[in-house]
Amino acid sequence: MKLRPLFASTLVFITAGIACAQGVSIQPLTQRYTPKNTQGNNLAFSTISDTLDLPFFDNFTVSSGYPSAARWTDNQAWVNNTFSQQQPDYNIATLDHLDPKGMPWNDLLNKSIFTYADSLTSQPINLQFYKTGPITTKNYQPSDSVYLSFFFQTAGLGDVPEAEDSLLLFFKNKTGQWQKVWWQTGKTMKDFKQVMVPITQTDYLFGTFQFRWVNFTKSTGNLNHWHLDYVRIERNRNYLDTGIRDVGIRNATPALIKDYTIVPYKHFLDHVSDLTRTNHLVSVNNLNSSTTVQTRFQLEIRNRYNAVILLRPFSLSSKNIAPGLDAETFGQVKLDTLSSENPYLDITYKIAPQSDDVTPDNYNADGDNNQFQTRQQFNPWYAWDDGSAEGGIGLNYEFLPDIKGQFAMRFDLLKTDTLRGLSLFFNRSLEDVSNRKYKFRIWRKLSPVGAPDNQDLLVYESPFNLPVYADTLNGFRHFYFDTTLALDAGEYYIGWIQYQKFVLNVGYDNNYRYQDQDAKNPNLFYNLLGQWESVDASIKGTPMIRPLIGSAMQHRMKTTVVKRSNPVIIPNPANESFRIGGIPEAKQVLLYDAMGKMVLNIRPSGKENIRIDALVPGVYHLECIDGSGIHYHSSLIKQ
Repeated sequence: MKLRPLFASTLVFITAGIACAQGVSIQPLTQRYTPKNTQGNNLAFSTISDTLDLPFFDNFTVSSGYPSAARWTDNQAWVNNTFSQQQPDYNIATLDHLDPKGMPWNDLLNKSIFTYADSLTSQPINLQFYKTGPITTKNYQPSDSVYLSFFFQTAGLGDVPEAEDSLLLFFKNKTGQWQKVWWQTGKTMKDFKQVMVPITQTDYLFGTFQFRWVNFTKSTGNLNHWHLDYVRIERNRNYLDTGIRDVGIRNATPALIKDYTIVPYKHFLDHVSDLTRTNHLVSVNNLNSSTTVQTRFQLEIRNRYNAVILLRPFSLSSKNIAPGLDAETFGQVKLDTLSSENPYLDITYKIAPQSDDVTPDNYNADGDNNQFQTRQQFNPWYAWDDGSAEGGIGLNYEFLPDIKGQFAMRFDLLKTDTLRGLSLFFNRSLEDVSNRKYKFRIWRKLSPVGAPDNQDLLVYESPFNLPVYADTLNGFRHFYFDTTLALDAGEYYIGWIQYQKFVLNVGYDNNYRYQDQDAKNPNLFYNLLGQWESVDASIKGTPMIRPLIGSAMQHRMKTTVVKRSNPVIIPNPANESFRIGGIPEAKQVLLYDAMGKMVLNIRPSGKENIRIDALVPGVYHLECIDGSGIHYHSSLIKQ
């Protein structure tokens, strides 16, 4: 997400754009664009299907995650409904500097390097001829006035591209060259804007025409966001042909429960009346510029066995939708009769506009923005976030020395249970912090804001951990503690402590709002100078940290577990050097001093001695990582 870095006195940082530094080399927009070679790279496929005929249409409602292969040849844009609140209808295609698995392109994070990052490339389109009868055709001519139209937006709920960033549109001509036909440099855009681009030059009127968007950006990962929606191509258009006759769903209430998106079902059952929303709604956008459209609504809810547990038919709900955004509200849903420990419900909203809803049909749309589905889950964890990271959050104390920094998020454990660990999403942007050390902390109580922190009640502190990035978009990593914590119901705080200046960059969900109010999140606190402070008023979203609750059986899933073993350090104490035994061959060896500062980071080539004669005497924390990624820990005494 793009909030500007907060004032130094606040010292909590939301990942933001970086101004172009002196000495940065920026490629000119006139430079010839060369597509990335995707052969043999399963992260960025390039699949050509059958050539498409006009009209061409995609509003991204038929896919989620990756663009539909029926319309697009690559999977680099991310199709989602979380990065914007102003989209024409639900789902947009977002371009940034992350590849299809959520990793920075070329595994590079460097704000001084610019690159062509994500692309969105159409399947080949037949612009050579079109049918005029069952067996007759006619060649396309410039006079057929073929136009491409689309909506675009910068940032949304994500990060605003800088002035040096740009979104570029290319057309492929008859000789196979990609020619730039439109571009937009980075700036703040609150609303989506529709663009009209002619495809009338004879160089483009051939049988396998393609078009492609590419974002040109700094190599900063999950930043500099561009969003695309409602893409149309047809003949007999002009630059004034911007009208749309369409009523579609834009979004819906993200959860049927209050305050959280997910809670363990057994915990929910103890607080049904407090946690069940009294109402939920589906938002609808009438894209007609001047016509009010009578629209009917239907709600259907099915359980995990696909049985209908609630049906509110079209006949019970109808209203007139004026141009712009409107919504229909539905009442409370009974949620205390589900029959399994971790149930879920599939909620389907449908609308039936009675007129002026013809644009998608006229363009032979594959998708239907008159139907929207969401899922209410009850998993063995608490979640405030919706699973989508519009940015990252962490401690920013670059103007202070290496002191300890603490971050805490409050949550209410609704039922006495066990806490087995935490699940986190680590955001990939600005810099790689996978070798930075931190410790998880669980508090029963924090000292009052502004007072000395000597009243903190610490329940648990983990060994040192390293952030672990997932090899998938918005992928969480589960960290189990080395002991199971039996906790009474009540208020707790989860977070971390660090001893160096760096931004841990935990995922930040900017769709979250505490009790649905557009105000700061009161559950977030930081401590840098010996006292706890509330976060700045601009921080309204939530970190993507989830406490893992319940039995071990409930958490049998792919996890990242911090393993502790005792390597043999020979000799120990050591003076000038030491070697490691008793574990598989170490691929990486790290040493940390008593304050958690990394003082050594090497990748040994074998069983050679590791020199430490330059280190001051003292006790050091040793960590070894083997070829399987397993972490081993011990202590080393330097004489």
